[in-house]
Amino acid sequence: MNVVVHQLDGVSTLPALPLAAGLLVASARRDPAIGAVASLSIHTARLDPDAVAASHHRPDVLGFSAYAWNERHSLEVARRARARRPGAFILFGGPSVPRRPDRAARFLREHPYVDALAFGEGELLFREVLHALLEGRPLDGVAGLALRAAARPEGAFLTAPRARLADFAETASPYLDGTFDDLVAAGAPPPAAIVETNRGCPFSCTFCDWGQAVQSQVRELPLARLQGELGWIARRQIPYLYIVDANYGMRRRDLDVVHDIGRLRAAVGFPRYVFFHLTKNATERHLDVVLALREAGIETHLALSAQDFEPRVLQAVRRENIRLDRALALRRICHERGIPTFNELILGLPEQTYASFADSVARAVTPFSLDTFNLYLARVLENAEMGSAEQRAHHGIETRQVPIHPARPPGVAEVEEVVVATRTLPVADWRRAFALGYLLTAAHGLRLLDVVLQVAWRAAGVPVRRFVEALLARMAEAPPASALGRIHAVLERHADAVLASEAMALPLPETGDHLWAVEDAVVVTALAAGVAFFDEVAGLVREDFRDADTALLEDAVRYQRLATPAFGSAASRRDVLAHDIPAWRLLPPAEDGPAVPLRRTRVAWRPAPALAAAGDLRAFATAYLAAVHARTPTGRLTASRG
Repeated sequence: MNVVVHQLDGVSTLPALPLAAGLLVASARRDPAIGAVASLSIHTARLDPDAVAASHHRPDVLGFSAYAWNERHSLEVARRARARRPGAFILFGGPSVPRRPDRAARFLREHPYVDALAFGEGELLFREVLHALLEGRPLDGVAGLALRAAARPEGAFLTAPRARLADFAETASPYLDGTFDDLVAAGAPPPAAIVETNRGCPFSCTFCDWGQAVQSQVRELPLARLQGELGWIARRQIPYLYIVDANYGMRRRDLDVVHDIGRLRAAVGFPRYVFFHLTKNATERHLDVVLALREAGIETHLALSAQDFEPRVLQAVRRENIRLDRALALRRICHERGIPTFNELILGLPEQTYASFADSVARAVTPFSLDTFNLYLARVLENAEMGSAEQRAHHGIETRQVPIHPARPPGVAEVEEVVVATRTLPVADWRRAFALGYLLTAAHGLRLLDVVLQVAWRAAGVPVRRFVEALLARMAEAPPASALGRIHAVLERHADAVLASEAMALPLPETGDHLWAVEDAVVVTALAAGVAFFDEVAGLVREDFRDADTALLEDAVRYQRLATPAFGSAASRRDVLAHDIPAWRLLPPAEDGPAVPLRRTRVAWRPAPALAAAGDLRAFATAYLAAVHARTPTGRLTASRG
């Protein structure tokens, strides 16, 4: 029996060892009866579908692990493979496989070349499927499948529900049994590896379908196996480690695991970066896992995800049991210890209004220089509660199927179902929220106007929301050729593209065919405009904030203009400020003050070498964005008084 399991590279994801496919193959190989007669292999490369189908030598079983970033390409490979090998058995599993009976039946009708769907954890299920095929038995006795059933009106038959794994003793690790050794033998390992230390999630957020294990008991994988996997990854010098648990730090042994990772870093120099999702009700005690990584010389960021700050929204998505009151305190602790943090916000959740979203995104701006936020559009996942017919009707959810990334031959476009309106957030309000959210992401998260925002909010008494809404209003009235007018056009064009189901990222005339996310496009447009952008912002603060200290605000704009790299200029720049903003920025962060010292200050700034050496706008903007994402300086500033 020739078995090929596909976990195709995602259209927009970092290449990593295919954990899901590896678990299937390793657990199947562990069975002596299968191991004796079956040739099991893994395919990951996102190549032309015909080339992938043709690369398999007379396959008997083709398995696919599908998610949003590879589902359509996987289906096209399966279609071409069925044409080449009509007798092959094709099985689809993974988070994108619909578990609701009507949706599963529809999936099988729409994709007649798929023979069955697999639900939930796949290690033992896949092994049982292979056994049944080898023995010529029908698959209706294998729990956890949707099968074709021509005699049934709906066209599908769902076998008995499958219980979750309670004991991992019958499964195997692809890191330890040679499966991944075979995969990387032909070349260097990919830059990232994924491990799980436990499965399950006790929370029940309606927008989530975490490995199909939401609102479920958390079960730990064997510690000895995990330690062996970490050692394998470190010895092969894979720099990026992703711990894929839903709530890392929740289990008592999690800190011990981090210490094991630190010992590997000291012994062999790897891994160099570890990412994980800290438990949602994190406390200062949970920060010990982050501190242990930092002390071992391993880079990490702390994700403290709120998604929204409005109680009614959190209740609607079943997230009200998550303690947001701890978030600001944790950010302060991290700031004091030099640990970068970020929050995640979602636009398009049930019960959001424009006003509630505007308040939430403004609250995500904190006084801590190492903190920022990421904004995402709400996606409807196939098996998440929010995607049910009841939730869609109750909340008036309106969506678009939007390409994640434009398809270029030989690729197949992947799409996500994006929320563009709800009962409480009609399309017009969604557009306003889209513009406000992504403008603030560029201004604060990508540091385009962060000093101005901080001075306005904390020293001049101008709330973040008021400032950004005033900037948006000025943009809407600005001439199309002005800097603010061009940024307004970028925001409108990206919103139009989502609403038209066209794209999530678009090119800019100034940078050729390179595709930019909306917040990046805002920054690139402002950098291209240079001094003109800051002159127009200065006009805004003079004319729209006369009730505030306009002299201080204008000084903040001058400081921001000085400290923002200018394309095509490698020379040092100098200015004289009436307010000592550099000294104020070094004071302990606080939301209400202290006042910026009224003190004549000479400021000089030189751009970082990578920015100074950039030969075109695209390279310049890419270097700038890489620096702000990595929280590294874009230049060197010096200040003197008098």
